[in-house]
Amino acid sequence: MTGRRVSREPYRIRRDRRELALAIAVAALIVLVTAVAVWLLAPNDDSPAVDTTPNITVPTVSTPSTETPVSTESPATTAAPAG
Repeated sequence: MTGRRVSREPYRIRRDRRELALAIAVAALIVLVTAVAVWLLAPNDDSPAVDTTPNITVPTVSTPSTETPVSTESPATTAAPAG
């Protein structure tokens, strides 16, 4: 029986330094492009403020008055005609 040599250490892939430098450069470029895009697409602070709050009108409920209406006419005109 031929046995394979089993190592208890995990296999480590050797990375090329150029590949590592390229990955770091691409990550830095992504961060830089994102920062520039956020800066360019941000709203302009010099523009006039726009009110974005919705205007909500609440209906008012009128409660009936418990007072008796008072007539402004003179008593002579409110009397029933004789007849």
